This record gives sequence, C-alpha cells and structure tokens, in this order.
Amino acid sequence: MKQILVICDGMADSPMERLNGKTPLQAAETPALDFLAANGRCGSLRTVPEGHYPGSETAILTILGYAPDELPSGRGPLEATGLGIDVSPDDTVMRYAVSDPSLLLNGNADLRHTLEHKFPDLKFHSLSETSGICIIPNGCRLSDIHAEGITFWSGDTPRAYEPFVSRHQQFSRPVVIGAVPLLKGMAYSIQAEWIRPEGATGDCDTAYRAKCDAAVAALKDHDIVILHIEACDYASHKMDVNSKLNAIRNIDREIIGPLMKKLCDGEDFAIAVMSDHPSLCEKGCHSVDSVPFLLYYHGIEKDETNMFSEEEAATGNLESISDIYRQ
Repeated sequence: MKQILVICDGMADSPMERLNGKTPLQAAETPALDFLAANGRCGSLRTVPEGHYPGSETAILTILGYAPDELPSGRGPLEATGLGIDVSPDDTVMRYAVSDPSLLLNGNADLRHTLEHKFPDLKFHSLSETSGICIIPNGCRLSDIHAEGITFWSGDTPRAYEPFVSRHQQFSRPVVIGAVPLLKGMAYSIQAEWIRPEGATGDCDTAYRAKCDAAVAALKDHDIVILHIEACDYASHKMDVNSKLNAIRNIDREIIGPLMKKLCDGEDFAIAVMSDHPSLCEKGCHSVDSVPFLLYYHGIEKDETNMFSEEEAATGNLESISDIYRQ
C-alpha cells in the first residue's frame, strides 16, 4: 500500500494560559485531523534521542528510521547539500547568525566580504540578511573562530546515510516534498527524490494546497511521499500564537482535508501525520518532549482516541517508529 507521511514541523506545543490551558493543536479547529484520529490509530513518540539537540535534522531522521548513533550533531552539512554547496569530507559546516547591525549596513554581498576578511580561511554562503552557512576547512581550529556580533552554531562534518529504501524495504520509490534547504539536503542524502512546489516557502504564507496537490500527483509514480510543512515552527520561533493557530488550521483545511476526501472517494493509500518535535510558542524554542502521531487507512482497526492532540494521542496504542509506516 502506498503512503503519505505528513510532517508538520513544530506543530506540537505546551498548554498556554492565553489559550485557556490548551495547546495550539487543541485550540485550533481541525475537523480533518480529528476525523482521521477518531477513525484511525494514534500514539505519542519521542523523536529526539537522549543527549541530542531537538532540531529537525535529529527529529526527522529519527522519524525516517535512523538510529541515534547515525544522527548528525548539526544541520550545517545537510543544508549545504540542499543548497548545492561543495563540501569536502573533512570540512566542518556550521550555521552562522549576525547580530551586530554595523555588519549589515550594505547587504549580503558586503556582509560576506566582511566575514571573509575577518576569517580568510573560511567560506561563507548567505541564507538570509543575517544568517548563512560557513565552511571551515580541515585544520582550522574552531576555538579561533570568534567575533563580536557573530554566532556560529550547529556544526558537523558531512555524513553518509543509508538509503531510505534500505531501512523500509516495503517502499522502493520515496519522494520528499518541501521548501527548506534542510529537507532538500536530507532527501538527497537518503536517496529520495525532491520536489518543491511552486509557491512553497518555509514561512506561514506557504502554498499549502500546492503541496497537497504535489503529494497526490507524486503518489502516481512513488510509493511513499514525505510531505514537510515548516509553517508551525516558523510561527513558534516568532512567538506568534495567532500565526501558529492559523498555520494549523491551514494544514487541516488545505492539506489533510483534501487528502481525507481522496480516501473517502475510494483511493487506497495510508496517511500518517505527526509533528517532528514540539516548538514552544511562548518560549520561541524547541523541546525534547514527545509528539502526537496518527495513522489511517481503509480497514485499520481504530483505537479509543477521538481527536488529534498531544494529550489525546498519548492514550492511543501506537508506540514506535515502525508504527508510523503501513507494512
């Protein structure tokens, strides 16, 4: 049976006083997600192994079946792969962020020149006006890389990953649909096809329906579609509760709802939905707490859950990574 795995980045959260003790997932109206939860099976899963930072690079690779000792210590190399940046096996790839306004006066080109003047042995690639990728050649001491107003983080050397289909032999043609470089780099690294639909972004204004349509179309030639939506995480880092609520509603209305209709119209595929990690809107950061997930397909034996939320999913009977995938 073919499958769509929908990863809603940062959808899970903690209860908030301003939402009357509810999480955003509990407070938002999500009739499609609730229908699938009430007629399928749910569970709660920790996607960040002990000792690992709760980043998407860690959580999503865990969801995809990779063991704790295979996970990266930073997202830099995967993002470099997604951006098409050449990296040597012994290089360290880090993210950088600039907080000193004096470095930002003349735009990205001048910022890159300034950074490379400060660090002549390093290479810089901009992702935004204030952040980017830094390539640190083998032999440079990380302790020497320091400058006021610049933060370096999430570094690692490139890693080789076993193909996704070697971990999940019931699938032979995986595809990842998304917008951000991290997911593109991850797709290439696990030997999955990559699709970025027109209008897809890593923000709350992403083209939700275009992503849904791309997932449905991809099922014709692929047997598993991994659909990633960044919007909830983006809103959480902005500490914007209303935007997170709207992102959850848009996911339900523009993605889960149309997919559910396809199932109700008789199309035969499994759908799994989950957050990769919690993103705490009140703190603007990630959490290592467990995340809710659901699985639905025609003929599934339902459990006792009645809606899709962090609290309700914990009462379901799905328990492990392997439960995400229809065998």
